[in-house]
Amino acid sequence: MQVIAQTILQIASDVLGAPLAEETVMTDVPEWDSLKTLQIVMALDEAGLSIPLERIAEVRGVPDLIRFAQQCHA
Repeated sequence: MQVIAQTILQIASDVLGAPLAEETVMTDVPEWDSLKTLQIVMALDEAGLSIPLERIAEVRGVPDLIRFAQQCHA
C-alpha cells in the first residue's frame, strides 16, 4: 500500500507544482481547488489508480486520495 501513497504524492505534486506530504490538505496549497482535484484524479487514473467518481467530491487532501485509492485497490 505504500506504493500507492508514493504514487499519489508524486502525481499530486506534479499536478500542483508543489511538494506535498501524506498529511497535506487542500487548504495547505493555495493552488489546489476542485479543478486541480479532477486533474489529479485523471492523472491517477492514467497511472492505473482509480478513485470512485462518487468519492471525488469528498476529497479534501492527500489522505483522502490515498484512502479512496487503497479502498478501490484492496
